[in-house]
Amino acid sequence: MWGSEGRAGARRTAADAVAGGRCVVWVLPPDESCAGQARRHVREVMSELGVPDGVVDDACTAVSEIATNVFVHAYDRRAPAVVSAVGLPEIYFYLRNGRSELVTKIFDTSPWRGSLLKESCFSDLEAECGRGLGIVDALAQEHCGAWGVHRSTARLGGVAVPGKAVYFALPFAPGVPAPFIPEKPIDCREAARSLETELLARGVGPIHRCEGWNMAVLSIRPEITLWARAGGLLLTTPRTGTVRYPLEDVAELVEVIVQCKEDLNAR
Repeated sequence: MWGSEGRAGARRTAADAVAGGRCVVWVLPPDESCAGQARRHVREVMSELGVPDGVVDDACTAVSEIATNVFVHAYDRRAPAVVSAVGLPEIYFYLRNGRSELVTKIFDTSPWRGSLLKESCFSDLEAECGRGLGIVDALAQEHCGAWGVHRSTARLGGVAVPGKAVYFALPFAPGVPAPFIPEKPIDCREAARSLETELLARGVGPIHRCEGWNMAVLSIRPEITLWARAGGLLLTTPRTGTVRYPLEDVAELVEVIVQCKEDLNAR
């Protein structure tokens, strides 16, 4: 068990990692304490990043609803008798949109049931996307944020176990500076190398990388190509065509590419 100083140091380390552009991940327990653990991580990370208390409280409510759904639906309200390190629920934190939005995401290994129809599903109390996610939707709208669900794979355990991830993204409030100021311009080739390393760790590959003339190209599979230039990262996929991302958005691009790969594999 950590003492108060040890926990405070861990909070600062996690927040510094998020502010520095990395994705921070923790395992969540597959039992009744799942929602409480998720709330604790949200409160600690967001508070260290300087997010206002009211926004932190709403984020805790949103993540509690998502984590409760994991226990209720992925585990049918029963903790497994034997817990393996592979395939447990995971909670992620990272910044996107040029480090102006904080993303909180919970992954679980329950089967994919299709995207959520936000307009019609919240009135069904028995639906997987019932009242709890209606609360998530309302809070995201209140704070001009976003939420959603997509196919994904596990980050921890050393195995890219397939499943789904539910996320919400909240922008930093006006007057609250984003917690990242780069010490030097981000090199596009370094961004491409970071992407390649993280994608390989998530089971995406083999990847072919080519560098030259202050740019890099990642050929991820025939349908997915990424161009890294000084002006940003350009990702081409069958679903969205070519979309430009800021050079800071490596963590978000990893998630987008993993989702695209899983969607293509499911065809």
